[in-house]
Amino acid sequence: MSLKLVSPRMLVRFARATEDIAIVYELGLVGLYAGLTKLVRRRGLISLVEGDYRHLGRTGTARVKVALRRLAARFVDLFIANSAPARDYLIDTLKVPRSRVVLGPWLAGLPADLPARAPAVMIATPEGAPLFVCAGRLIAPKGVDLLIEAIAIHQRQTRPCTLWVIGDGPERENLVALARRLGVADSVIFLGTVDPGTLKGALQSCDALVFPTLQDLVGRVVVEALTLGVPVVLSPMTGAAGTVVQDGVNGLIVDPRDPCELATALARFAEPHTRMALRDGARRSSDALAPDAVAARILRAVAVVREQRRSPTGSAEWEELMALKTKA
Repeated sequence: MSLKLVSPRMLVRFARATEDIAIVYELGLVGLYAGLTKLVRRRGLISLVEGDYRHLGRTGTARVKVALRRLAARFVDLFIANSAPARDYLIDTLKVPRSRVVLGPWLAGLPADLPARAPAVMIATPEGAPLFVCAGRLIAPKGVDLLIEAIAIHQRQTRPCTLWVIGDGPERENLVALARRLGVADSVIFLGTVDPGTLKGALQSCDALVFPTLQDLVGRVVVEALTLGVPVVLSPMTGAAGTVVQDGVNGLIVDPRDPCELATALARFAEPHTRMALRDGARRSSDALAPDAVAARILRAVAVVREQRRSPTGSAEWEELMALKTKA
């Protein structure tokens, strides 16, 4: 069942759907519609929650929205929180019982069997110079302008480097002009929108993904990079900071609003020990974020909800899941 519009007609579509388990992204009207139809059709409901809204510049505590989400949450059998902030938001703000929240990544990286391709437009990087990749929609909140400033500082103070910018958007012309004005037009290469295979090839070629966002829940490309064993230079203004990415373990967390600090973080990839240690950490992170692992986690949740609905009390499957959550 494919649903695109948040319309009251969705109630009818949910009511007519024959699936015994529904999985919804976040809460809000979609979750509420799915929950209300449980009154007429017996089914389980699982909600995937990505973050706590703070990283989108919102608190997630507006009265009307909280009331709506709390109502929708009453119909959900099990939540899978992608991060600790998401889990805490469910428990502390939406008052969801802790027993109905599982903490575990459900955003998946790129498939292992996806063929990697080299970008169509490539310029050779200077020998020994680090290569960085930034990927996302080219809009102001993504902070790509701050990264280009950091690249210029890195070039002046440390050594040559190259940045591949993947994606497109309304800020592209301004970013191209900024790179030209700062004298790094030859080092900042705009690749435009690419297919998943080319994204995979670009990530596998680079020393680090740089994600200088000013607001994001997590950032799928962060997960995609880690799945490939690529470390991430990450803004703290995303739910991935301190959850998916651990500072000094599989990446570096640095505020992009200080381009000098960001340039210093980039320069650390010239240190062989740091580069190897972060790459090793990223490889250790990859297993839990692989598509097969994420799919297995969600299917496990589906099986547990089915079992719990058949036997609401004394379910061995449900008790096992509770034990796993206690360990987490």
